[in-house]
Order: sequence, then C-alpha cells, then structure tokens
Amino acid sequence: MADRIPEASLAEIRARISIVDVISGYVALSKSGRNHMGLCPFHAEKTPSFSVHEERGFFHCFGCNVSGNVFTFVSKIEGLTFPEAVRRLAKQAGVTLPQNRDPQAQERARLYRLNELASVYFQRCLAGPDGGEARHYLAQRGLQPDIANQFRLGFAPPVRDGLVRFLTQQRADLGRAARLGLIGRQERGGYYDKFRHRLMFPITDVVGQPVGFGGRLLPQAEQIRSASRRPLPKYINSSDSPVYKKGALVYGLAQAKAAIKSCERALLVEGYIDLLALVQHGHAETVAVLGTALTVDQLRQVRRFSREVYFFFDGDEAGRRAATRAYPLCLEAGVNGRGIFLPQGEDPDSFVRGHGQAGLDSLVERAASLQDFYLRRHALPPGASAFQRAQAARDALSELNPSDTMLRGALLTRVAQHFGVNEEELRRSAADARPSPAASPRPQPRRQPASSPQAAAETELLYLLLIDRRLALRAASEGIVAAFQHWGALASRIVAAWQEHDQIDVGSVLDTLPQELAGLAARVSRADVHGPSEQDSEQREQLFVDCVRRLQTTQRKSARERLQQQIREAESRGDDEAVRRGLQQLQQLG
Repeated sequence: MADRIPEASLAEIRARISIVDVISGYVALSKSGRNHMGLCPFHAEKTPSFSVHEERGFFHCFGCNVSGNVFTFVSKIEGLTFPEAVRRLAKQAGVTLPQNRDPQAQERARLYRLNELASVYFQRCLAGPDGGEARHYLAQRGLQPDIANQFRLGFAPPVRDGLVRFLTQQRADLGRAARLGLIGRQERGGYYDKFRHRLMFPITDVVGQPVGFGGRLLPQAEQIRSASRRPLPKYINSSDSPVYKKGALVYGLAQAKAAIKSCERALLVEGYIDLLALVQHGHAETVAVLGTALTVDQLRQVRRFSREVYFFFDGDEAGRRAATRAYPLCLEAGVNGRGIFLPQGEDPDSFVRGHGQAGLDSLVERAASLQDFYLRRHALPPGASAFQRAQAARDALSELNPSDTMLRGALLTRVAQHFGVNEEELRRSAADARPSPAASPRPQPRRQPASSPQAAAETELLYLLLIDRRLALRAASEGIVAAFQHWGALASRIVAAWQEHDQIDVGSVLDTLPQELAGLAARVSRADVHGPSEQDSEQREQLFVDCVRRLQTTQRKSARERLQQQIREAESRGDDEAVRRGLQQLQQLG
C-alpha cells in the first residue's frame, strides 16, 4: 500500500505524545478515575460520554460508538487520511519518518514540488511589473490583496516560455511539468507555457499541497480571443495527474475546513471568483467546484468536515434543474443539501457586491431543503389516483436510493407523507423491489451484473477498455484488471489484445459477449473508437477514474468488513492483542 508507515515509527510517535494532551487541544477533558471524560466532538450531546484512556492510548464514545487511537482521532477531527494524520503527529512529536520508498509516493512528491515551483513563479509575476493588468482586474472585482495572498493567486504573463525558463533555472524536470499540463511540447522540440495571459488559481489538496491550477483569461486577452479565428477558452485547468483529479477535488477546502467545522456547514459555489467574493464578505466556509458537473466525490470531500452543504443556484429553470440533479448526489454522498436560489441574472459575486454581507446572510438563512425542493418538483396534479400516487412514490424511492439504512428509512417516511401513501405498504413494496441477501446467500454475479456497484463499475470499464487503447494500457500498468471480480477474464483478454496490437478486432470481442453484457455492443457501436474528440477523451478519462475509484472503494469496504468481523470475534474471546492488531490494520486501510 502506498504511504504505508512502519509500525516502529507509529510506536515511537505514540511513546512520545500523550493522547490526552492531543485530544485536550480539541475537547475539554476532566479526570474521571483512571480515564478522562468530555463531550464528544463527533456528535451533539449534553452529558459527557467521550472517554479517553491514557494508559491504553485510545478513546471511545459511549454515545455514538466511535473509537480509536490518537492517529484515528486526528484523522477524524481534522478530516485527514491516516498517513496525513501520522505525518502531522510525527512533526509534533519530533519523530523523523523514514523516506517513503514507494515509487508512486516518490513520484507524487516530485509532482507536488513542480506545482509548488509553478505557484511561486505565478505569484512573483502577479506581484511584479508584469502583473499590473491582473492586479487591476482583481481590484475591479473588489478583491483585496489579502484575499489574493491567502489563496496564493498568481499571474501567467503573455509570454511563450516564462514558466519554462523559470523551471529550467530551478533544474526541474520539464517532462514531468508537461505531464502535469503546466507546459506543452513543441513539435520541433522544446517546450512552451500552457497558461498565458491568465489570472492563476492554485488548487490544493486538503492539507494545502498544490496539485493543479485553474487559469482565467484576462479581459485584454478576451478581446484578442473574440477577434481570433481560434478563440481561447475563458477558463482552463491543469491536466489530470496522479495528484490532481478534477472531479474529485473542491477549490478552497484547505482554507475553508476550519471555518466549515466551526460553522457546521459549507457553502458551495461554482466559480473561483464567487468563492473569493464570499470569503471576503465573511463566509470563510465557502468552497467551489472546479469547472465540472458536481460529483459525489466532491461532496464526500466536503463531508469530511460537515454534513451540511448549502448550494448556490441560479434563480431560473436551469438552476432549478441543477438543484434537482444535486439532491440524489447529496444522498449518495451522505450530506444534507440546502439550496440558495439567487435572483435572476445574479451570481454569488455580483449579489454580494450589490447587496453586501447582510444581504448575503439573509439569503443563506433562507436556504431551502433540497429534499423538499426535489419532492415539490415531483408533485402530482390535484386529484391524482391512488395508483398514480403509489407509482410516483415507488419511482422516487428507486431514484433516491441511499446506502445508509437509517437514512433510507427516514426518506421512505418522508416520501410516503409527500405522496399520501401508506408508509408500511411502501416499505414492503420497496423491500420486495430490493434483492434479498437471505434468498441467495452466494449470488452468482454474472446473472445480474448490474445489481452491485462493483459489477456496474466493471461494465463501464469494459466499455472504456474496448474503445480506448490508452486507457486499456493504463489499466494494465496500474494493475486495475486484478480488481475485477465479475469480468476479469474478459478484461484481461481485451487488455492483452491492445498490448499486442495498435488496433483490435472489437467485433470479435463483441461477438463473444455474454448476454448480461449485450448492452455494451450498442454503446461501442456509437463510440468513435479511433478518433475521439478532446472532449470525448476528457469524459472517458473522468469515467475511467470514477470507475476505478468505485472498484477500490468496494475492495476497501470488503477488507474493512472482514477485519471488523475478526475484531468482534477477538473481543468475544477476550483476545486484546488480536483486537489491537485488528484495529491497527483497520486504521491502515484509511
């Protein structure tokens, strides 16, 4: 596993720091016998049920049953991965961690450094003589220098190779910089800057490491663009890389996470400028999507700090459609979505500049439940028959299908109330529609491959492997086929064919597809296998990344369930050592 940390290092950190001291930085603890008690930071309570065991080095909440060691606590309270939490505590304890010898981790470190160098260059350009136009643009938008500094804004000057020359001076690897999308290769050799004449927005991960950039074309360049036969896009982003996945990140989360936790909510906007304007007007809990359609992964990033997410939508029909699409994503991500609908023709930036913080605060206070909005959009006409109400309720439940059983139960109650149907009848109908694990304890996955997220992700990947050689070779190099549980043999066959040939006989593969995959043939026949557009390539890349992530999530979930069962069995035996080992392995899963 990448970023695996030696047990000896973990033990040294635990020996040097006190779990009570660490947790006391977040929770007011008082001595109670051999332990310390306080109010749980992970759920609302009035009577302390959060216990910290100094000698054993772990915590447990008797209210919400969350427990773990010092690494678990910091990971959960700060929204960090396990390795990130370990690195933070290692620094606090004065422990030097061994250099990660994992090639992928070392490559990510090099990419972080390249992005950091680029960020320094862009910041210098904004502050220097060439940055006057960009500084003037920021002033026109009402953005103060301290906001620009806080978010490390920069400027890419309108020169062909400014960044190339800077990176060369720093002895940076230009090939890697090209793979990051910072620079491009010239046909006759050499490199050129990809970002030119743009205001630059560094995009960071949750701990503040720069992973990519967004660039906004400045007004003077826009005038040139409008007169050009080959107009430039107003916004461009870095290419996807091992450290940057556009559909999985939100802009500004590193800066906003503390405020999100404090406010117990996040405001989600579409654009960089919208975010900066709201932060400047007192809403530091604001984050933004990265020029893509909203994804579940982005919402899950925000959920690490709060389950309350307030969306800004346009006040027109397009905005209402966007709100309707957002609600199922909120359910899947496990967040409570609320919608803020702006007046016609306004965006968050223009609204806050026109109405000030008081106007914005009033708008936020009136945020509407996305659940209520979604159900109102699916309202039936007066006098709808019992059959129509029952069918509408069943359809709504099938579209809104959260995996959390408690959430699903609450949703079922709300849907029954909204459509005026009997809750118990709807519950039985929903149960009948769901596959029963008791009826088939060991289902044959190939009979109903789309019945599980794993099988659905594999089917999508088969489609991509068939139509895109680049993605097929990537799947081979990254060992993705090994994660298949249903269609691994077929995936291996497709990948092997691409490895041997520049073109494959897709028809022969389609001819041998099992009945369960018959739909692939129609999809492949509609795809431009040999010459996808740039937009198609980006969509395929995003779909590929999403599917791989779903496979990995399923694998981690299965491993976690196995470990949890082993821990329960060890607890019943009174085997404390086995419990400790199991908890450590569970934490290593992240």
